[in-house]
Amino acid sequence: MSISTTQKTDNVKDKLSDLRQHHQETFDILGIPEALYLPKLIYRPQGKDDMHFSMFVGELRKEQDVYTEAVSQAKDPEDLNRTLYVWRYNPHWLEEYDTTEPMANGQVRYLIPVSELMKVSAPVEKKVATSKQLDLNTFFSDIIDPDQDVPLDQMTVRDLAAILLKKPVSNKKWLNDLMK
Repeated sequence: MSISTTQKTDNVKDKLSDLRQHHQETFDILGIPEALYLPKLIYRPQGKDDMHFSMFVGELRKEQDVYTEAVSQAKDPEDLNRTLYVWRYNPHWLEEYDTTEPMANGQVRYLIPVSELMKVSAPVEKKVATSKQLDLNTFFSDIIDPDQDVPLDQMTVRDLAAILLKKPVSNKKWLNDLMK
């Protein structure tokens, strides 16, 4: 009994689709919804000291940055965090990268060091507080009693240095006494 090649191909396509779907929101945020996403096996090729991933000539000829993540040969994620990386297209790939031995069909893969991958982080939306949401006077009135504490706006760099260095270098005697 043999496994159907069509079934295996469909399974790989489904896995690749699921892998891409996990990162699609990041691609959308970065403004590249159709990013070239190629999950890759990361391994140490024979005779090499560093970890590499490999790319086929057809993938490199697309002349695009490649977004990838570490996967097994079965296209299962290797990293629990599903870290997304980008390899910036190198127009000198033909001269700069070593190749694997030719496969039975004559194809070779180009070995690219993992050190060339950069971690991708999607920009986080910055939320700006409105005056209704943020009333510092009300907020600090519960914490700072001006009759008991010195207001924060009266602290100098020297006062901060005294606190951080735990040395009596302030011009305020009471603060220096606390630092002794």
